Order: sequence, then C-alpha cells, then structure tokens
Amino acid sequence: MISLCRVAPVIAAMACMAALVAPAQAQTNKTRVTLAMVLEPPGMDPTIAPAAAIGEIVHYNVLEGLTKINVDGSVTPLLAESWTMEPDGRSYTFKLRRGVKFHDGEAFDSSDVKFSFERAKDEKSTNKAKKAVFDNIARIDTPDATTVILTLNNADGNFLFRMGENTAVILDPKSAAGATTKPIGTGPFSFDDWKKGSSVTLAKWAGFRDAKSVRLQRVSFRFINDPAARVAALLAGDIDGVPRLDAPQAVKQLQADKRFVVAIGSTAGKGIMSINNKKKPFLEHIFVFQKKESYKKD
Repeated sequence: MISLCRVAPVIAAMACMAALVAPAQAQTNKTRVTLAMVLEPPGMDPTIAPAAAIGEIVHYNVLEGLTKINVDGSVTPLLAESWTMEPDGRSYTFKLRRGVKFHDGEAFDSSDVKFSFERAKDEKSTNKAKKAVFDNIARIDTPDATTVILTLNNADGNFLFRMGENTAVILDPKSAAGATTKPIGTGPFSFDDWKKGSSVTLAKWAGFRDAKSVRLQRVSFRFINDPAARVAALLAGDIDGVPRLDAPQAVKQLQADKRFVVAIGSTAGKGIMSINNKKKPFLEHIFVFQKKESYKKD
C-alpha cells in the first residue's frame, strides 16, 4: 500500500490513517485536513455492513471498541482499561475505563458492551463477523458497570485482536439505530456532516477523555474515485493526503516534490477477481453434466 500526504498534521488519533507520515514542524499549527477517499461508504455503521470504506472514516475516529490494533499489529487497551484471560482461553474479563461518555452525553458502561455484542449475535444481524466472532460468545456477564465477562464456546487466540476490529465497536442503545447516517461514539471526533456523493466531515469533540492531544479541529474525507483526479487534487493543494495511492506512475514525481511525503507499506486488504456466470456471455458457456448410471455387463 502506498500512502502519501501533503506535509501537514495528521494526528495519532486518526488511527485509520496511521500509515500517513507525521508533519514537518513548520506546519504543525494547521487544524484542518482534507483526505481523499477512493470509495464513498454506503453508511456509517461498520457493525451492519462489510464495506471497508466505513471503518476507514469512523473507526477509532468516531467509534471505538474494547481494544485497539496498532500499526505493527499489536493489541492495546482502548475502552477496556485492562483484561485477564482464564487459562483455558475461553473466558475474558474486561475492566472498562471510567468516566467515558458518548458524543450525545450518554455515559459508557458495561451495559453498552452487552447491548452491542448481543446485537451482533442476533439472528437478524448482518455484522460480517457474526459467525466468526460473535456466535462464538456463549455468555456476556456484567457484574457491575465497569466489568464485562465474555465466555466463549471455543478458545480463540485472535479474540483480543478481533475486539479491536471495526465490527466490534461499541454503540449506545439510544443511538444505535441511527448509526448508519449519524454514528455516535466515544472517539476523539464527532460526526458533523455528510454531503452524499461529495464528502464526510468530522469535528473535534471537546468531551473526549484526552482532548488536549487532538490537534485537528476538523477533518474532511472527499470522495474522488479517479486515481488521476486524486493526484491532480493533491498537486493543486485541494487535498492534504491520499491514504491509498493507486496511481503508481505518479510515485516518482511525488517523491521528488518536497511538499509531499510518500510512505510505502503493506495492507491486510484482499482483492478478488472472479467471473459472474449468471450474466452473458459467460452464461452461454456453462455446461451441465448429468450423472449417468453405469451399465451392467451382460
């Protein structure tokens, strides 16, 4: 994966943009950033739709989970302050952060975790991790407001990692239904505006537990699906960064331009190219073979 940005402040709180390089000291006073996205997400709730573009905007920025997955793949606490695991690997006890609130002022506690995971386990759930993660949760106990005990059917060595994925973000029962168009979470940015077909804007949330560390006041994600148009917007100064550069022919030009920093890394994303045999002309080349009975010898 190739990520690049204009020399501008992209803070650590923007975890979904962690591949972007830190700014030059000369421009650390900038408080607004515009990033170019390849695709516009179908909604803003990563717990009900599989599109990667959803998490790229809201995960860790607006919505948070119990754990955080860092750039190097390590897992650290987020809404969970700490945890312990039973020797058999089938039970995890999470101690939650105190004093955390959602953007609408609702207090975060263990009941929100229970609600979010039961919602993901529900038979009508469309959470893409339902079968792999949430159906494996046999019990959810909340002995008090800051303790959650998750008991699994089968031990899962990746469980803490999966708790840091965008499918496991925590929503409040009062606002979960509207998360598709206006997600309300506990992250450093609140959802501000969505101009369909154009952009999504997030605003710094003053009520964040570590608001002083968040230097950016506003972040906009512009949807530019043409690779050449994204490069042109970057060169013109219309945008500050491109998290995914799919215009390899422009890499040398951008590397030679002192205004930009190009970072080359890896990605966990997967691309699949397949043939849809339900559509012409492929439909015409499908042959059906019937099983024939073997003939008995005379």
